[in-house]
Amino acid sequence: MDRRVFLTLSSTFALSACAGGAQTVSLDAVNRAGGSIVPILVVSSRNVKADGSLGSQRGDGLAFGRYDVSVPPKRRAGDVKTAKFWANPRKDFVAVNNELFASEATFQSQLKAQLLSRSAGRRNAVVFVHGYNTGYEDGLFRFAQFYSDLGLDDVPVHYSWPSAEKLLRYGYDRDSMLFARDGFETTIRSVLSAGAEKVVIVGHSMGTMLIMETLREIAIAGDGATEGRIGGVVLVSPDIDIDVFRSQVRRIGTLPKPFVIFSSKRDRVLKFAAKEIYGNTRVGALQLGGELSDLDVNVVDVTEYSKGLLNHKTAITSPAFLKIASNMGAFSQSFGGGVKALGDDLPSSFISVDDADHMDVGAFF
Repeated sequence: MDRRVFLTLSSTFALSACAGGAQTVSLDAVNRAGGSIVPILVVSSRNVKADGSLGSQRGDGLAFGRYDVSVPPKRRAGDVKTAKFWANPRKDFVAVNNELFASEATFQSQLKAQLLSRSAGRRNAVVFVHGYNTGYEDGLFRFAQFYSDLGLDDVPVHYSWPSAEKLLRYGYDRDSMLFARDGFETTIRSVLSAGAEKVVIVGHSMGTMLIMETLREIAIAGDGATEGRIGGVVLVSPDIDIDVFRSQVRRIGTLPKPFVIFSSKRDRVLKFAAKEIYGNTRVGALQLGGELSDLDVNVVDVTEYSKGLLNHKTAITSPAFLKIASNMGAFSQSFGGGVKALGDDLPSSFISVDDADHMDVGAFF
């Protein structure tokens, strides 16, 4: 590979995550700025550092907590901006509250309270799993951005696994993702035990492999009760080998519905990974000529919105696509209708259905 290309990709990867070390501001400051609060409950398999924050190493057990994120009013959809020194809640994502609980029971108590604040039939949770090279706060802020831009209403829960937060520690992150499988399974069960009627699972990049491996474990355990309450799975730019994905689907058997994959033919991160690291195609960068039409999955091709350099987060960062997605009934109702509902909520001129499971979303012009 051309060294100049590698250096360009390396520099861009290094800048692709938000800076960590978010500042905490008062609720009064957020209210004066006109920001909105997303209260995110957290489960993490990261280590707890001496100062009480979560680090990049693997923890001995699970940590439970809550992180109230202020989403600034002055920003473009898809953007996440933080400040190193003086945070401005009108423009920056900031923390209003950040605490770790003494026990899982406190986590479940707070989750139950949020669920009961919603009417019966809408007491659902959405669990987000971040990807490679992602710090604790980076993942939380990205989830808050995604949650806010789509106007979701389900109780937000973030599962944070121990990423090294470094470009050249891909191997450490991949091993950490595998390390975190049991913790994620515990998270799903804990959320359901707290009273969630359904749980929708959303993952990005390497986090999607964690989701698939955990669903596989649940299937192997024969836990039909848990499987039946997973209300949908959304994989954004999945960093999964196509053959491995097929084997996972076979072992899981009946997939949660809907099961939606956001993919882009212009995802340069996954193309690079396929060519230089793995030597085989990743699910999130398929050419989508019906490669998954034999599986019970829905594929949404967002290539037309992939206008950046890397195009690895198009479905959660493209302002134009988020504008469309925020008006899709399937998104506002926990992605509940899958591709058919996505299509029903869009003008026919914006979509092209290649087969029963694959939809291209065209761009506004």
